[in-house]
Amino acid sequence: MRFFISVCISILVIFSIVHYAGAEILTLKQAVNMALRDNPDLKAYTWSIYSQKNNANAEKGRYYPRFNIEERFLRTDNPTFGFMSKLNQERFSQEDFLINRLNNPDDISDFQTLITVEQPLFVPQIHIGFGMAHKELKAKEAEFQSKQEGIALDVVKMFLRVRTAREHVHAAQKTLEDALEHKRLASSRFDAGAAVYYDKLRTDVAEKNAEALLASAEADLEVARRALGMVLGKTEPVYITGDTIVIPLSDLNSCLAASLNRKDIKAQMMRYENAKAEVKMQKSDFLPEIGMRGSYQMNDHESPFSPDGESYMIMGFLKWNLFDASKYSRIKKAKADEHVVREHLTALKNRVNFSVHDAYIRVREKEQKLILSRVVLKEAEEAIRLVRLRYENSLASIVDLLDTQVMLNNARAGIVSAESDYTGSIADLHYQSGTLLNTLNTLQ
Repeated sequence: MRFFISVCISILVIFSIVHYAGAEILTLKQAVNMALRDNPDLKAYTWSIYSQKNNANAEKGRYYPRFNIEERFLRTDNPTFGFMSKLNQERFSQEDFLINRLNNPDDISDFQTLITVEQPLFVPQIHIGFGMAHKELKAKEAEFQSKQEGIALDVVKMFLRVRTAREHVHAAQKTLEDALEHKRLASSRFDAGAAVYYDKLRTDVAEKNAEALLASAEADLEVARRALGMVLGKTEPVYITGDTIVIPLSDLNSCLAASLNRKDIKAQMMRYENAKAEVKMQKSDFLPEIGMRGSYQMNDHESPFSPDGESYMIMGFLKWNLFDASKYSRIKKAKADEHVVREHLTALKNRVNFSVHDAYIRVREKEQKLILSRVVLKEAEEAIRLVRLRYENSLASIVDLLDTQVMLNNARAGIVSAESDYTGSIADLHYQSGTLLNTLNTLQ
């Protein structure tokens, strides 16, 4: 009977494998690479980087000359404007000096085409602003790498969740096998007059509980597969290999040293540099701006872009704002913002230091739980073997047998969870150290 039950369950497993044969089966490394490529949150952040890159290019563009073209139309009988318009059109004659014409000029039209070029030569704000925009771009790129680390950790967690759920299904299948075997024993002993009908009823209940446990485990597995798919940017469930996941464990000092190079810390350090640069930016208001400007002008009384008269101007300029009462307040504000960013950086470093210590302590805790879980499973397997023999020889009750089975079921589930928790805690330690992606890349 036990052999028949095992064959039936094996057939169901083979059917499931055939059913999902067309699905892609991923290793942990493949799943991480897929998430880094297809995760929607990472894709969204790449656009943020692209936006900042164009902002840096816009700041760089302020170094280059600015070209403007402008077309104006004027119709007037104003003596001053009429006089200037005729001069610009180079149509001024001796008769225009007549007093009556000067005081009461005829209506005049003027199409003015103006082309201007302005080139900054010394503008401190441009240089500082470009440096700040470029550094913010680097900060966003570092943040993106930090987000990749976070997505990689999510993949590891979801991957372990799928693996744990799959092992729980296997454990539930074993539980069902055991429940059916207990039912066979109870029925056989009842038929031989060595057991009461109560034993059959208890094994029937145990069988139904085992079937419910298997159904729940299969549902959890399907949900876990879909959760992993969501992290990978998919809407369908994802299937994984049965390979054991082994993530190497680093010592505490190495983790602490590596954590100082975490990408989020690098990003915050760059923003601190930008905060200091903002102080320089505000102080640069005390410096002059130097540049050159040139223009070419055409004036016509009949149509645009047609020169009755032409002229040009070339000039250099120096602008120096010698007094602005708000300058000092803006400098103080920039200095205060610098202190804010500096304290945030210190707080971040302290949190990272704590997180690394906490993660390392959790690794040791999970390691001890895993060791104990293995011992518990071994003892539970031996206990069920002995109690089953005692029940077959009328030395133990069905209650003893089923209670021991519950203990074995819990031990099976416990070691699966303990293995995943231990591996997950190592992954979290690498994440807190900022080395998770590098570590995962070394996996086969």
